[in-house]
Amino acid sequence: MSRPDLNLRLFAALFALSCLLGVTHASARDENYQRLADQLDGLAADPALGQHAPVQFERARAALAALKDAKRSEREERTYVAERRIEIARTSAQAESFEEQRESLQRENDRLQLAQARRDAAQARAEVERQRLQSQIRAEEAERARQDADAARAEGEQATHEAEAARAEADQAKRMADAQAKATALAKKEAELTAAVSDDSGKAKQDTKPKKKTPLPKK
Repeated sequence: MSRPDLNLRLFAALFALSCLLGVTHASARDENYQRLADQLDGLAADPALGQHAPVQFERARAALAALKDAKRSEREERTYVAERRIEIARTSAQAESFEEQRESLQRENDRLQLAQARRDAAQARAEVERQRLQSQIRAEEAERARQDADAARAEGEQATHEAEAARAEADQAKRMADAQAKATALAKKEAELTAAVSDDSGKAKQDTKPKKKTPLPKK
């Protein structure tokens, strides 16, 4: 084989190797970019994280766009920067999500504490009202008891007055009966005395009349 043919073949082999290396490098570059782009898209589509850290997401997109347009000499550095920007976006979104959850839990805790405080206040008001009603019931019962005692005392006093009046009436009736009995006895004695006086006067008149002579029997 002649020397020119050998050189031509060597040049063709080197050219083919260079093309192969370029394709391999381009394929690796495209794989890195696609891998990072998929990570960023998945992170942005996450409902728990995609709405947080918008500034960090924009920086990560800018780093990814820089990677896409980077030269061969810049690919490694731009890949590292894009990876770090995506990781920072993820961490920032997680931190904001955690903070949002913490604030939500804090609000829920505040709401629960407020609801508990309201329940405690309602229970305290109910207890105060219950004690007030009990006090009112006891006061009403005491007032009824006092009224019943006053009524019983009044009834007792009325009964005592009536009993005293009845005794007084009985005493008066007895005195009147005694007086009547005495009057009746005096009247009886007076009648007896009058009758006795009348009898004595009648006998005296009879004694003063002339006695009739008894006629003698004829012979």
